[in-house]
Amino acid sequence: MKTQIDISCPDCHSISLKKNGIKSYGKQNYQCKDCQRQFIGDHALTYQGCHSRIEDRIRLMTARGCGIRDIAVITSVSIGKVLSTLGSSMLMIVTPVRLWLMFGVNVT
Repeated sequence: MKTQIDISCPDCHSISLKKNGIKSYGKQNYQCKDCQRQFIGDHALTYQGCHSRIEDRIRLMTARGCGIRDIAVITSVSIGKVLSTLGSSMLMIVTPVRLWLMFGVNVT
């Protein structure tokens, strides 16, 4: 049974890649044929916080109401990674009570 992994360049998102040796710690190194960037595929990373799509996932989970500790446990990243991602994003987090006050709904 073959396992197929789709890898694309993190910069230009091109799929025309070539293998470019092995890192000293045993991971496969790739090079993009279009922009010449050298990188390791997301599938080979051991720490989940290094994945390219994890920051989007953290922002989405925050927007859906997940807490910081819950996000850290579910995504297998540290609380510091979650906090740094939220701190560097331009999202404004508004509590539900504030939303009710903005629309004129009385909360009792």
